[in-house]
Amino acid sequence: MPSEKPSLEALVLRRAEEGSVLPRQQTGASPQRLLTTLLGEYWLDVPQALPMGAVISLLAEFGVSETSARATANRLVKRGVLEAERSGRQSYLRFSENGREDARQKILSIVRFGTGSDHWDGLWTVAGFSIPEQQRHLRHRVRSYLRWLGFAPLFDGLWVSPRADPEALEPIFRAAGVGNLTVLRASEAGGISPLTAWDLDAVAEAYRAFVEAHRESAARLASGTLTLADAFAERLRVFDGWRTFPGLDSDLPGDLLPRDWPRARARETFQTLYDGLGPLAELRFRQIVAAHDEALAASATHLTCGDWTGEGSRTRQPENAHG
Repeated sequence: MPSEKPSLEALVLRRAEEGSVLPRQQTGASPQRLLTTLLGEYWLDVPQALPMGAVISLLAEFGVSETSARATANRLVKRGVLEAERSGRQSYLRFSENGREDARQKILSIVRFGTGSDHWDGLWTVAGFSIPEQQRHLRHRVRSYLRWLGFAPLFDGLWVSPRADPEALEPIFRAAGVGNLTVLRASEAGGISPLTAWDLDAVAEAYRAFVEAHRESAARLASGTLTLADAFAERLRVFDGWRTFPGLDSDLPGDLLPRDWPRARARETFQTLYDGLGPLAELRFRQIVAAHDEALAASATHLTCGDWTGEGSRTRQPENAHG
């Protein structure tokens, strides 16, 4: 089951202490993001390392060449996300401790998005800060941290969130090297609404486009006509599409939104496919690994949305599908 600690705030704090940038929550997975997502989805808490050959085959399933796969693995090892080991002429890879927790918290933040309570106390968390123009690199890093924490820019140097924990900000900013900071909890009292920090029309259209983009796959899942390879690819695609929304929407309170806000419909599409494709995708992952180590392949696993949110139980047996 997913670990509750370290939290997403702890992940961001660690990145601030390292001086590294958190990526924008956007689609179009790079090979590095692709590999860490695959390992996070199906190999997160497995203690054994995967053979390099299996890693190459997993990435090849998504059109990544062997040369690019090896370069991707090497970069992740250099970044400390993966650990490498050798046995004879064979190389093996596994998550480092930090890499595993980074993957866990990123997946948690994505899968759990849209499931929280709609209760809102009416107070905004407001972060005001000043970073000199000559420190643009620092400004870029701080903005990446704020977006992951659910903030959006109302004005330059003034970011707002309806749900962020204000106590988490000061240590993150201090670790990043920003001293000119103030954090407030405030209610709206006139002027420009904090809600204008989000482009609601664009977000609503993105939700509708997400539902439409996955309509055919949902129909094929329901009819049982997906191959294992199709299920493996589509589960990654639906996850990759859903990952954009925490950065776009910040789980905005329903009281502030139009009555026909399409988040719930999009969430239903995501959960139906993520959960329904899980057993088939896991079986395809096992097939790929089994070509390199049949015994090791049995350790692959997957989690449903209910598992991630602590509201479900594991379903281990893959459903019938075309091979």
